[in-house]
Amino acid sequence: MKKTMLILYTLFIGVTVMAQNDKVKLGVKAGLNISSLTFDESELSSSSKTGFTAGVMVEIPLAKNFSLQPELLYSQQGTKTSFFDQDVTNSNFKGRIELNYLNIPLMLKYYVIKGLSIQAGPQIGLLLKANSKYQDNFLGYENQESFNLKKYSNGIDTSINFGLGYQFKDKFYTDFRYNISYSNVFKDGDANYFINHDMKNRVFQITIGYFFK
Repeated sequence: MKKTMLILYTLFIGVTVMAQNDKVKLGVKAGLNISSLTFDESELSSSSKTGFTAGVMVEIPLAKNFSLQPELLYSQQGTKTSFFDQDVTNSNFKGRIELNYLNIPLMLKYYVIKGLSIQAGPQIGLLLKANSKYQDNFLGYENQESFNLKKYSNGIDTSINFGLGYQFKDKFYTDFRYNISYSNVFKDGDANYFINHDMKNRVFQITIGYFFK
Protein backbone atom coordinates (compact mmCIF):
# COMPACT_ATOMS: atom_id res chain seq x y z
CA MET A 1 0.00 0.00 0.00
CA LYS A 2 2.82 2.43 0.86
CA LYS A 3 4.41 1.81 -2.52
CA THR A 4 1.15 2.43 -4.34
CA MET A 5 0.53 5.64 -2.42
CA LEU A 6 4.03 6.88 -3.22
CA ILE A 7 3.52 6.30 -6.95
CA LEU A 8 0.08 7.93 -6.93
CA TYR A 9 1.43 10.89 -4.97
CA THR A 10 4.23 11.40 -7.49
CA LEU A 11 1.81 11.26 -10.41
CA PHE A 12 -0.60 13.62 -8.64
CA ILE A 13 2.12 16.23 -8.09
CA GLY A 14 3.15 15.98 -11.74
CA VAL A 15 -0.39 16.41 -13.05
CA THR A 16 -1.05 19.32 -10.66
CA VAL A 17 2.05 21.19 -11.75
CA MET A 18 1.30 20.61 -15.45
CA ALA A 19 -2.20 22.01 -15.00
CA GLN A 20 -0.72 25.22 -13.56
CA ASN A 21 2.14 25.78 -16.00
CA ASP A 22 1.76 25.70 -19.77
CA LYS A 23 5.55 25.56 -20.19
CA VAL A 24 5.74 22.11 -18.61
CA LYS A 25 6.53 19.34 -21.11
CA LEU A 26 5.45 15.70 -20.97
CA GLY A 27 7.54 13.06 -22.69
CA VAL A 28 8.42 9.40 -23.06
CA LYS A 29 11.82 7.75 -23.07
CA ALA A 30 13.44 4.32 -23.50
CA GLY A 31 16.93 2.95 -23.62
CA LEU A 32 19.68 0.63 -22.43
CA ASN A 33 20.94 -0.20 -18.94
CA ILE A 34 24.45 -1.53 -18.32
CA SER A 35 24.17 -2.66 -14.72
CA SER A 36 26.23 -4.39 -12.06
CA LEU A 37 26.24 -5.08 -8.32
CA THR A 38 29.17 -4.09 -6.12
CA PHE A 39 30.14 -6.31 -3.19
CA ASP A 40 33.18 -7.27 -1.12
CA GLU A 41 33.22 -11.00 -1.81
CA SER A 42 36.66 -11.93 -3.19
CA GLU A 43 35.96 -15.44 -4.53
CA LEU A 44 32.88 -14.56 -6.58
CA SER A 45 33.59 -12.40 -9.63
CA SER A 46 31.00 -10.12 -11.22
CA SER A 47 30.50 -8.45 -14.57
CA SER A 48 27.90 -6.12 -16.05
CA LYS A 49 24.64 -7.21 -17.68
CA THR A 50 22.47 -5.32 -20.14
CA GLY A 51 18.80 -4.51 -19.63
CA PHE A 52 15.94 -2.33 -20.82
CA THR A 53 14.48 0.83 -19.34
CA ALA A 54 11.41 2.83 -20.40
CA GLY A 55 8.86 5.25 -18.99
CA VAL A 56 7.53 8.78 -18.84
CA MET A 57 9.14 12.10 -17.91
CA VAL A 58 8.01 15.64 -17.14
CA GLU A 59 10.18 18.76 -17.48
CA ILE A 60 9.20 21.64 -15.17
CA PRO A 61 10.93 25.03 -15.66
CA LEU A 62 12.13 26.56 -12.36
CA ALA A 63 14.29 29.56 -13.28
CA LYS A 64 16.59 30.71 -16.04
CA ASN A 65 18.62 27.69 -17.23
CA PHE A 66 17.19 25.48 -14.45
CA SER A 67 14.43 22.89 -14.62
CA LEU A 68 13.19 19.87 -12.69
CA GLN A 69 12.58 16.52 -14.39
CA PRO A 70 10.69 13.82 -12.42
CA GLU A 71 10.35 10.47 -14.16
CA LEU A 72 8.65 7.10 -13.74
CA LEU A 73 10.75 4.30 -15.27
CA TYR A 74 10.64 0.52 -15.55
CA SER A 75 14.24 -0.68 -15.22
CA GLN A 76 15.94 -4.07 -15.70
CA GLN A 77 19.08 -4.30 -13.55
CA GLY A 78 21.34 -6.86 -11.87
CA THR A 79 24.67 -8.50 -12.60
CA LYS A 80 26.47 -11.56 -13.97
CA THR A 81 28.54 -13.65 -11.58
CA SER A 82 31.18 -16.34 -12.02
CA PHE A 83 33.45 -18.55 -9.94
CA PHE A 84 36.27 -20.93 -10.84
CA ASP A 85 38.23 -23.10 -8.44
CA GLN A 86 41.71 -23.78 -9.83
CA ASP A 87 42.22 -26.59 -7.32
CA VAL A 88 39.23 -28.56 -8.63
CA THR A 89 39.25 -29.86 -12.20
CA ASN A 90 36.14 -29.14 -14.29
CA SER A 91 34.70 -26.82 -11.66
CA ASN A 92 33.12 -23.55 -12.78
CA PHE A 93 30.05 -21.48 -11.97
CA LYS A 94 28.18 -18.87 -13.99
CA GLY A 95 25.20 -17.00 -12.57
CA ARG A 96 22.89 -14.10 -13.26
CA ILE A 97 20.98 -11.93 -10.79
CA GLU A 98 17.99 -10.20 -12.39
CA LEU A 99 16.39 -7.23 -10.63
CA ASN A 100 13.43 -5.33 -12.05
CA TYR A 101 12.57 -1.94 -10.52
CA LEU A 102 10.03 0.81 -10.88
CA ASN A 103 12.34 3.81 -10.50
CA ILE A 104 11.32 7.38 -9.64
CA PRO A 105 14.23 9.75 -10.33
CA LEU A 106 13.95 13.47 -9.59
CA MET A 107 16.54 15.26 -11.72
CA LEU A 108 17.66 18.87 -11.40
CA LYS A 109 18.83 20.11 -14.81
CA TYR A 110 21.08 23.07 -15.55
CA TYR A 111 21.37 24.15 -19.19
CA VAL A 112 25.01 25.00 -19.93
CA ILE A 113 24.08 26.07 -23.45
CA LYS A 114 20.84 25.77 -25.40
CA GLY A 115 19.83 22.12 -25.48
CA LEU A 116 22.74 20.77 -23.40
CA SER A 117 22.15 20.14 -19.68
CA ILE A 118 24.06 18.69 -16.77
CA GLN A 119 21.88 16.73 -14.35
CA ALA A 120 21.87 15.35 -10.81
CA GLY A 121 19.22 14.11 -8.44
CA PRO A 122 17.96 11.42 -6.05
CA GLN A 123 16.06 8.29 -7.03
CA ILE A 124 13.79 5.83 -5.27
CA GLY A 125 13.43 2.34 -6.74
CA LEU A 126 10.55 -0.04 -5.93
CA LEU A 127 11.60 -3.66 -6.43
CA LEU A 128 9.20 -5.57 -8.67
CA LYS A 129 11.12 -8.82 -9.23
CA ALA A 130 14.35 -10.44 -8.02
CA ASN A 131 15.56 -13.72 -9.54
CA SER A 132 18.81 -15.64 -9.65
CA LYS A 133 19.78 -18.17 -12.31
CA TYR A 134 22.95 -20.23 -12.41
CA GLN A 135 24.72 -23.00 -14.28
CA ASP A 136 27.72 -24.88 -12.92
CA ASN A 137 29.95 -27.75 -13.88
CA PHE A 138 31.36 -29.59 -10.88
CA LEU A 139 33.62 -32.57 -11.59
CA GLY A 140 32.00 -32.93 -14.99
CA TYR A 141 28.40 -32.85 -13.70
CA GLU A 142 26.35 -29.95 -15.04
CA ASN A 143 23.64 -28.32 -12.92
CA GLN A 144 21.13 -25.55 -13.60
CA GLU A 145 18.76 -23.88 -11.18
CA SER A 146 16.85 -20.66 -10.57
CA PHE A 147 15.69 -18.93 -7.38
CA ASN A 148 13.14 -16.28 -6.48
CA LEU A 149 15.02 -13.78 -4.32
CA LYS A 150 12.17 -11.36 -3.63
CA LYS A 151 11.72 -12.35 0.04
CA TYR A 152 15.46 -11.96 0.67
CA SER A 153 15.51 -8.50 -0.88
CA ASN A 154 14.96 -5.00 0.43
CA GLY A 155 11.88 -3.61 -1.28
CA ILE A 156 13.22 -0.09 -1.80
CA ASP A 157 16.46 1.07 -3.40
CA THR A 158 17.74 4.59 -2.69
CA SER A 159 20.31 6.11 -5.02
CA ILE A 160 21.58 9.20 -6.80
CA ASN A 161 21.95 9.97 -10.51
CA PHE A 162 24.52 12.07 -12.38
CA GLY A 163 24.32 12.74 -16.09
CA LEU A 164 24.20 14.79 -19.26
CA GLY A 165 21.19 15.47 -21.47
CA TYR A 166 20.54 17.08 -24.81
CA GLN A 167 17.32 18.34 -26.40
CA PHE A 168 16.98 19.01 -30.11
CA LYS A 169 14.30 21.50 -31.17
CA ASP A 170 12.79 21.15 -27.66
CA LYS A 171 11.30 17.79 -28.66
CA PHE A 172 13.85 15.06 -29.31
CA TYR A 173 15.84 14.10 -26.23
CA THR A 174 18.76 11.90 -25.18
CA ASP A 175 20.64 11.47 -21.93
CA PHE A 176 23.54 9.57 -20.38
CA ARG A 177 23.42 8.79 -16.66
CA TYR A 178 25.32 6.96 -13.97
CA ASN A 179 23.33 5.71 -11.00
CA ILE A 180 24.98 4.99 -7.63
CA SER A 181 22.93 3.19 -4.98
CA TYR A 182 23.69 3.64 -1.29
CA SER A 183 21.31 0.97 0.02
CA ASN A 184 21.81 -2.81 0.02
CA VAL A 185 19.79 -4.92 -2.40
CA PHE A 186 19.50 -7.87 0.01
CA LYS A 187 18.69 -8.03 3.72
CA ASP A 188 21.31 -10.72 4.44
CA GLY A 189 23.91 -12.74 2.58
CA ASP A 190 23.20 -16.37 1.73
CA ALA A 191 25.79 -18.70 0.17
CA ASN A 192 23.04 -21.09 -0.99
CA TYR A 193 21.59 -18.35 -3.21
CA PHE A 194 24.93 -16.73 -4.13
CA ILE A 195 24.00 -13.33 -2.69
CA ASN A 196 25.85 -10.96 -0.36
CA HIS A 197 24.31 -8.60 2.18
CA ASP A 198 26.41 -5.67 0.90
CA MET A 199 25.44 -5.87 -2.79
CA LYS A 200 24.58 -2.43 -4.21
CA ASN A 201 23.27 -1.35 -7.61
CA ARG A 202 25.42 0.49 -10.15
CA VAL A 203 23.81 1.41 -13.49
CA PHE A 204 25.05 3.24 -16.57
CA GLN A 205 22.04 4.30 -18.63
CA ILE A 206 21.62 5.58 -22.19
CA THR A 207 18.15 6.70 -23.30
CA ILE A 208 16.40 8.54 -26.10
CA GLY A 209 13.03 10.26 -25.77
CA TYR A 210 10.48 12.66 -27.12
CA PHE A 211 8.65 15.60 -25.52
CA PHE A 212 5.07 16.15 -26.74
CA LYS A 213 4.70 19.72 -25.48
